[in-house]
Parts: sequence; C-alpha cells; structure tokens
Amino acid sequence: MLGKRVFHAFLFLVSLSGFVCAQPANITVKGNAVNSGGIGGLYQVIVINQHTSQGIMAAPNGSFSINCLRTDTILVSASGFSVKKICFKDSGEKKEFTIRVKLDSLHYNLAEVKIYPHKNLRQVEDERSSLGKVPNTDTYKEADLLSPISLLYERFSRIEQSKRKVAELEDEEKRRTVLKELFHIYIQHDIIKLSENDFEKFIDFCDFTDDFIKNSSDYDLVMAIKYKYAQFENMTDYVSPGDKKK
Repeated sequence: MLGKRVFHAFLFLVSLSGFVCAQPANITVKGNAVNSGGIGGLYQVIVINQHTSQGIMAAPNGSFSINCLRTDTILVSASGFSVKKICFKDSGEKKEFTIRVKLDSLHYNLAEVKIYPHKNLRQVEDERSSLGKVPNTDTYKEADLLSPISLLYERFSRIEQSKRKVAELEDEEKRRTVLKELFHIYIQHDIIKLSENDFEKFIDFCDFTDDFIKNSSDYDLVMAIKYKYAQFENMTDYVSPGDKKK
C-alpha cells in the first residue's frame, strides 16, 4: 500500500511539474521609444499589453518597463506615430528584455483642396464691365473693303473661326464666374438661399446676357436675380440645357 501511495504521489508531482513548465513565463520588458531617426523624447508614449488591454504611459524621455507573459503582444505608440507590435514568444529563455523601439511617423494623403476668396461687390462690378468683349469678324473697317481677298479669308478661315469660338467660350466662362461671385454675396446677405451645387443650373435658368449683366445697376441686377430665384425655387424638376443635350 505504501508503495502504491508513493508511486501515485510521484505521478502527481511529475504531472504538476509538467503543468507548471507548460505555463508561459513571466518576463519584464524594459525599453525606450524613439522616432525612425533614433531620437527620443516623443510626446505621450503609451505601452499596452494587447492580451490584457492594460497599459502604461512611458516616462517623458520615452523609457518604460512593463511585466507580461512571454506570449503576450506589446503595443507601443506615441502621438503622431504608428503602432509597433512586439512579442517575445520565440525569444531566448530570459526573465528580462531590454529593447529600443523605433516608431514610424504617420503620413496622410489628402485630396488637394483649392480655396478661393470671395470678391466684394466692387471687384465683381469691375469684372462685369469686361463682359462681352468678343472679336466680331462680321464688323469690318473701311480698309478691309479695299482687300476683298483678305476679307473673305478672315470670314471663312478655320483659324479665325476657332479664335472666335475660343473667345466666346472664355466670355461664357467669365459670365458664369461673375454670376457665381454675385450669388456668394447675395447668399451672405440673405438675399437668396441657393445651394452652391445648384449654381450652374440657376445660371442656365436665368439666361442673362452680357449686356444685361454689364449695364444693369446693382439694384436692377439684384432684383432680377431675386425674382428668378423665386421662380427657380418652385421648379425642383428644372433641367438645364446642358443636361437636356445629354
């Protein structure tokens, strides 16, 4: 009987020792966090045990010390830096590890944003006065009549026609820009409440000519736009000429 008890006690001790050996060992990790260039003193360095979700703040110089299991994953980061993961599962049998953690700066790729300051009423008025200045190939000087060949060439030349078309498009763009600047001013003074997304459609809806925009007084122009806006606001299904072509 005594022999059996000793034998069972021996088996228990062997199994217990195996269980103890199977448990992950506790280790101490001492380290210092630096940037990719090796410079320390990073702001708000934090060290977290991913397994336990417990963490500590490093000293102002970036140094830290944390106790964990060999199988735990340690996360190290700082304000403005990415997270670095560290694990000692496959490291040598030691109770203490001293490391130097290099953190990489965070980089963000942002879409380009262009900001244009809105103009005041006087600046817009100067641009209004420049509208409508498109070369007119149908108007000729007396000297042109003396050279019919030059006259015909100018009227039918593709190059001259292209130049006029470009000038017309430039004037169209200038007219739309002037109206958009006026819209911004009127919105700022609560004259209209137009969404910037509707600027293009509203310009098509107004269908103002260069002469009207250029020669109208400030009062006449603002009243015309206010009147058109009241109509436009009640026409939610309005489709611009450009959309109809599509």
